[in-house]
Amino acid sequence: MLHHVGQRLYNYFSVPSNILFFVLTLLYLLPIWSIQFFPTQDGPSHVYNSFILKEYFNTTQYPLLQQYYDLNLQPMPNWFGHLVIASLMFIVDPLIAEKIMLSGYVILFLYAGRFLIIGVGRGSFLLDKSQYSFFSEISTNTLPLLLFPFVYNYLLHMGFYNFSYSVGFCLLAVGYWWDNHQKLGYKQAIAFNLIMVCCYFSHMVSTVITLIVVSILWLLTFRLSNLKKHLWQIPMLLPSCALPIWFILSHGTKSNHVHWPIRRLYEYVSNLEILFSFTTFQLKLGKILLACFLLLLILTLLNLASSFWKKRHLSFQYKDSFFLISLVCIVLYVLVPDGMSGGGFISHRLSLYPFLFLIPFFQLPKYKLTRWVVFSVLILIALINFGYMINLYPKLDKDMKEFRSGLHKISPNSRVLPLIFDSRGQCQRIGMFLHAIGYYCTYTGGVEWDNYEANTDYFPILFNPAFKDVRPNLSIIETKPREMKIAPYVDLVDFIYTWSLPIDSTIQKRIEANYQLVFEKQRTRIYKRSLKTDHIN
Repeated sequence: MLHHVGQRLYNYFSVPSNILFFVLTLLYLLPIWSIQFFPTQDGPSHVYNSFILKEYFNTTQYPLLQQYYDLNLQPMPNWFGHLVIASLMFIVDPLIAEKIMLSGYVILFLYAGRFLIIGVGRGSFLLDKSQYSFFSEISTNTLPLLLFPFVYNYLLHMGFYNFSYSVGFCLLAVGYWWDNHQKLGYKQAIAFNLIMVCCYFSHMVSTVITLIVVSILWLLTFRLSNLKKHLWQIPMLLPSCALPIWFILSHGTKSNHVHWPIRRLYEYVSNLEILFSFTTFQLKLGKILLACFLLLLILTLLNLASSFWKKRHLSFQYKDSFFLISLVCIVLYVLVPDGMSGGGFISHRLSLYPFLFLIPFFQLPKYKLTRWVVFSVLILIALINFGYMINLYPKLDKDMKEFRSGLHKISPNSRVLPLIFDSRGQCQRIGMFLHAIGYYCTYTGGVEWDNYEANTDYFPILFNPAFKDVRPNLSIIETKPREMKIAPYVDLVDFIYTWSLPIDSTIQKRIEANYQLVFEKQRTRIYKRSLKTDHIN
């Protein structure tokens, strides 16, 4: 067994393009491990709720968790990432657990995408170097390089960890279907359904997209000569539909009726804004990457036109299905509202799939020079994007260290109210500090009153219903902290954490009427409930 694995690894790393992709993947892990705090908006909240999941029954050490929170034991999406982080916390520190989970996402996304792209383009993933020349290997493995700029996208920096994993599972499921649909037996069906279960427990949107893509591929391979075998695939794949159907039946498909204007939809895609999280430099890089996509699309269509001219008839190849799939994803992006079934940011999420599913459709030109140019440009974009992240992250990490500098002043098992007056800092698009209080409560075992996950019904943790009418208003906390009333919640709040508090403001006076300053460093001010009994509003 070990010999067989060793031989496969030897064959794999004997191929230059495999080594290149592996090295680039390692490079793309460095931004995660080169800093202490990964810059996201919702990430700290996920870490905190994973901690609650891990310690929920440890009432001796953390008595407040069961008192203020309930477990949502329904088979909801968003369980996957929380379970991964919670499980890792039994072995490592919470921040390290988050890094391991993020590293898993990077590896899954890149290698699942590569598995699909190479499988469509060549039908084989692990190769013996004697089969291909260096040039043919480099040429065949050029297209997966398009994946790298999408790794650290806006949705990841928003802290949508579960969704990010779901995209990787989506690519893996489609790639696995592609590789096994002609030989689909019980083992292959079980493996596919397990991937789909992971996809569902990560995010519903990717699950639906995967089912649509596989359905399209299934229909386009339908042949009367193979009718019995083709129809037999349906019951083998139906289990992957069970959980999504349950979710739809239990939560419905109620829409928020918010549709982006056509102009906004066009601008978002034409600027590849899915890459924009921090500065406008990412928009410039996005435009360059979009130009590469358009160039590759034109080259592919020219190849198809040339083939038609020579043969005098259209020759549809199975891989051409991905052009249709990409078009379907664009239609969904345009037509589906930005919020459904309690979830949001759907338009942002749907903007990602047309690009990812267009890559397998691409064909590189036959001319060596052109292929080398395309290869070099994609390598350069991947390295520039890496250089940008590895340079920016330490600056943001410094800010987060400042944010967390007062951790030692908050007592264990305390109830904390965060008031964040500048959620973005250096970030032009994400609120890096909005939920960063999660990095406090994870280590103090206390209650965070801005726990937005617990305020919904599609995460593993829920607020105890007994506090529904008395706890601080989450909307005011996040969007209008200056208007926050303090006195009504004194009995529920032990500490108030403030970031960039406006000095000599009305809100400061309301805080200091009932709380005393116990820590101040740069933009961080922490207040502890005083012993006064007269609460001033």
